[in-house]
Amino acid sequence: MVRLILYGAVIGVLTAALAVFTWFDNAVNRGVTYTPTDAPIPWTDVPQIGVNAYNVQFEPDAANVTRTLELARDMGAHFVRIQMPWDDVEIHGKGDFVDRRTPEQVRSSWEKYDFIVAEAQRLGLELIVRIDRAPQWARPSDHADPRFQAGLAEYASSTGPPENYADYADFVAAVAARYRGQVRFIQIWNEPNLAYEWSWRTPEPERFVELLRMAAVAARTANPDVVILFPSLSPTDGKEPRIAPMSELEYLDRVYRAGGAPYFDIMSAQAYGLGQPPDENRYIRLRWRPDAPFRDLDRPIDSRIDVSRIVMLREVMERHGDGAKAVWISEFGYNSAPDHIPEPARSTWGPPVSEETKGAYLVGQLERARREWPWVGVMNIWFLRWGGYREPDPADPTPYFALVDRDFRPLPAYDAVRAYANNGSIVGVGAHTWYHPAVESLGEGEWRLRFTGQSLAIRFNAPAEVTLDGGAALRFDPSGDGSLAQVASGLTDGVHTCIIRSAVAPDSFVVGRERPLPWVWTLAPALLTVALACAGALMMLDIGKSVARR
Repeated sequence: MVRLILYGAVIGVLTAALAVFTWFDNAVNRGVTYTPTDAPIPWTDVPQIGVNAYNVQFEPDAANVTRTLELARDMGAHFVRIQMPWDDVEIHGKGDFVDRRTPEQVRSSWEKYDFIVAEAQRLGLELIVRIDRAPQWARPSDHADPRFQAGLAEYASSTGPPENYADYADFVAAVAARYRGQVRFIQIWNEPNLAYEWSWRTPEPERFVELLRMAAVAARTANPDVVILFPSLSPTDGKEPRIAPMSELEYLDRVYRAGGAPYFDIMSAQAYGLGQPPDENRYIRLRWRPDAPFRDLDRPIDSRIDVSRIVMLREVMERHGDGAKAVWISEFGYNSAPDHIPEPARSTWGPPVSEETKGAYLVGQLERARREWPWVGVMNIWFLRWGGYREPDPADPTPYFALVDRDFRPLPAYDAVRAYANNGSIVGVGAHTWYHPAVESLGEGEWRLRFTGQSLAIRFNAPAEVTLDGGAALRFDPSGDGSLAQVASGLTDGVHTCIIRSAVAPDSFVVGRERPLPWVWTLAPALLTVALACAGALMMLDIGKSVARR
């Protein structure tokens, strides 16, 4: 009996050690790319910084639109994400694009969007246009549904899909056609995994795939150059039965199972940190509070949301063979609500941070994506400024995501992002095309590449001379089979500058990093597993002997 107790204790200790090791392996390595493939992912080699222009479409003064876009440009953003609510354009009925909501100011409902698009083009900005919010005429049943009306009373922005999906597809096609050559990126719907975005019904991924399919086909027919973004799903654990009864991971898995992959070109994701630092790699944690020890027994493990949540979304993509698509972060940010905002509203998005910390965390998240996630492209900060004609509720913490105050005064976070952008583009780990913004032309046949990593390989198209960090020039010839030439390895894990001279521009390059202590992450679990197997076998052998003796 003593021997069995001893075996049991050993097995318990080894099992605990393996669990702890697995936990730390998740925290250190999960989702981190060290040795990428040599195939660049489309739509990742783009300027990194974007920003949401919240409610810019509701600015009563056109000068404020211009001012907002100028601030985005001056901060270093290349992309500006805007909302084009369907119910703000095709307002009164199918095919009716006249705004008669104010009788003394009847005008084209396209007018303000034409201006936003034109100003963005003039300032060298690219728009990401989110199209959602079906008008009343397209979903009449919602307004006779007590369930929806109860939800609307609870959440004034409640909306839902149209009853005839072709109506939405036609509108998306109208947008794609009208702004052909001006707007490339269109996001189809937003947060369809939330009940208040889906007529207060249980989210329906399979039905959404049909909406996505029809809209994507219509947009691509109207404008073959259009790029379709999947809607950013709200990160949730699926344990809120009324509002969020399905996690975004389950929702996306069902989208793929329903055949949704061909109907979007870029995945969107939200990456809010909820007050946590940008290097937080939590993934899972025990959900337990000493003041309410039995409250969460139905969900003791919390994997709800943090900066790293997008890794789990990416894993769903890869399981379905869709790893060749980029992920663009539609919204990420930190809230700096002051003490006078009452709780619990003040902590809706986690513990508030200072304005200075907000800036440091935003920059840290940009740097982390560059360093670890080569599949991430544009990262749109939420948000630049509280726009529109309505003043915010003084008790609402939402305005404290802003980088610029209501009077257009830049806050410390704005300055931090601008300083990051002014440092120039630096490419991180991953396979990249020669069109990456970190590749700077210095003149005919000469380029400068700034990267952060420990190795660099380049696919040359002609003989080249390469200088790394001011060292001696090295000569490289293109390989006969088109493979990459190893330019450097074993570098310090920091920022490096490479000068390339060649008669023909290289085709692509790969930046890599080395996994810290790689033998630990391979050997330790193997040894623990073998030790567990041996202890278990010895225990079973001892039990067998005891039974035989009886």
